[in-house]
Amino acid sequence: MASQDPDTAQPADERSFGDVGTTLLVDNDQVRVWELHLEPGQTSDLHHHEHDYVMVQIEGDAIAARFEPDTEGTFAGSDYLEGPVIPGLAIYAEAGGRETAVNVGETAFREVVVEVKAQRTPGMLAVHHVSLNVTSLEDALPFYVEALGFVPIHRPDVGIPGAWLQTGTGMQIHLIEDPNFVAPSGPHTAFQTSDIKAESARLRSLGVEVGDAFEMFGNRQAFFSDPSGNQFELNQPG
Repeated sequence: MASQDPDTAQPADERSFGDVGTTLLVDNDQVRVWELHLEPGQTSDLHHHEHDYVMVQIEGDAIAARFEPDTEGTFAGSDYLEGPVIPGLAIYAEAGGRETAVNVGETAFREVVVEVKAQRTPGMLAVHHVSLNVTSLEDALPFYVEALGFVPIHRPDVGIPGAWLQTGTGMQIHLIEDPNFVAPSGPHTAFQTSDIKAESARLRSLGVEVGDAFEMFGNRQAFFSDPSGNQFELNQPG
């Protein structure tokens, strides 16, 4: 590996980032919820928003934020913002912010910050939907709706039979009926689960054949197929 030219090397980030809030209320696979409490004149830790988040103001009269020069996301390009506190106001912001909150008011400030852990990298495209062929829409829909729990949504008339379904993360699966379709061997879609044993048992109780779980790269995996032979994976992170 070639060594990096010391004249062009980027300096190491020596900043110390603290917590998004002052009290952690909830932390699970889906969200992290903080309370931020600042007395008048108090400043929060310098923090980095690595996830999209929602701020809900609870009390106070004025709040400000000082942004780092490399802040990204919703407040990219900002250096300082200040405004009144409106109890109940909810503000959504994209990930990437590097900032410090400052209570510039005369009363205590409190807000709840909900970080959405679904991975989203600023500047990168998110997956909107996956399109799958099925041999029979009549056979496929009970599998996707009843076994996997997906929700049918409106599909415009595109001239060929099919269905659109929404998954638990908001991503969609678009089914296209093709009686001559032959499912390929190898390509598959993986669904994350926190309990692969329980999820496998649930699917089997509905008549879905699920293979035995095994470990790979620290994760637990098991495979199953839809009525047309499309392959799916259950994935439990280690």
